[in-house]
Amino acid sequence: MGKGKKAGKLWKRLAAEIDRIRVVDCHSHMKSRESYYAEGGGPDLFNLMAYFRRDFNDLVTPEQVRTFDAATSADERWGVLREALDRGRNVSYWRHHLVTFRGLFGFKDEELTDGNWRKLNEEIVERGRDPEWYHHVLKDRCNIQTGILNVDPFAPACEPEYAVPSVRIEQWLELCDKPMVDRIAEFTNSAILDLRSLEAALEKALLGYKKQGAVAIKSAHAYRRTLLHEPQSVATVERLFQKTLKGEELAPPDRKRFEDYLVFWLAEKAGELGLVFQLHCGTQTNWGHIPHSDPLHLCNLLRHARHTKFDLFHAGYPWTVEHGLIGKHYPNATVSMCWMYVISMEGSRRTLDEWIDLVPACRILGFGSDVHFPENVYGHLQMAKRCLTDVLVKKVEQDYLSEEAAVDLASKMLRQNALDLFGLPEDDWGA
Repeated sequence: MGKGKKAGKLWKRLAAEIDRIRVVDCHSHMKSRESYYAEGGGPDLFNLMAYFRRDFNDLVTPEQVRTFDAATSADERWGVLREALDRGRNVSYWRHHLVTFRGLFGFKDEELTDGNWRKLNEEIVERGRDPEWYHHVLKDRCNIQTGILNVDPFAPACEPEYAVPSVRIEQWLELCDKPMVDRIAEFTNSAILDLRSLEAALEKALLGYKKQGAVAIKSAHAYRRTLLHEPQSVATVERLFQKTLKGEELAPPDRKRFEDYLVFWLAEKAGELGLVFQLHCGTQTNWGHIPHSDPLHLCNLLRHARHTKFDLFHAGYPWTVEHGLIGKHYPNATVSMCWMYVISMEGSRRTLDEWIDLVPACRILGFGSDVHFPENVYGHLQMAKRCLTDVLVKKVEQDYLSEEAAVDLASKMLRQNALDLFGLPEDDWGA
């Protein structure tokens, strides 16, 4: 609980139950253990900024950003970070790091200052050199069983002790450009002469990923285009693809037609192969066109591919009510809280408050770290547990939810739903 607010008995009981859950991180960008310990790969105060880096880039001038990135000393970086904090330390993106600092590095102060940043930085660097620290944070402090790791389609590496792969495939939407066609042809050792041979090559790739342990495919194309996909005829797309094979550039409306066709095809194929289809929805990056990522755009795709399991990200924020309605009315859709707690803790509480009344328990994924360092997984998970405990206490005390149902719901959201959705074993893989 926050300072000045005493935890009640119910809050303590629910928090203790939640702490015992062996969590599945439903959306991970985790650095591999090898890359974490590679030269320059470990953490310090400045590369642990995670999503605050997005705010940071606009809280200081472009010249200061360049100074920060080119700095050869921690003092130079602190000077720029201090100015950014003066302007935006209130956001959840930053408070995420205070939770991390206090929980893992013994940080006792309310805020980061000229007087304490250096000691904290030294502590972060020293811990990160410990060869057991990476494992300790993920397994002992976070109690993470596994993560669903975002991997590159052309290098889908994964450490089975810590994660299983979800192959990120929005690059495939660039198959209306000849260089990407050539790359897929080489990757799959295929001759691509028409639309059908393209589909055969993509299916070959998907089967290869599945043999390597992939449980999902993921696309974040909402960062650059709308999630509204319309069905396209095979004849139309074949005509467009023949232009691509000749090296011709498609006009923007034709590119969208081609991409729409591929998304529909991928959705159907994922269902056939037993792969979950994960889609970025909601929150954008700086200067992103927010309406592109409205989850309501996905309704026709969900209705079309009814036998495919969809995992819809980021609570659809700010369309959290609409996102919840999708989870209620589309049995093939799971709605995920990944990324949400560091976007807004209060927004997360409001979302969970409504979803617990609205969405069947089996269709809610309660946590996805969406970060690169195990230290930031820890901070994000603490925020998630705080928000979930706060909301469950309210539901038990005010909204007729039994304590037994609250404990069961927490277990489903943080673990069991992910095991069921992704077909994961109860015990660790590779441990």
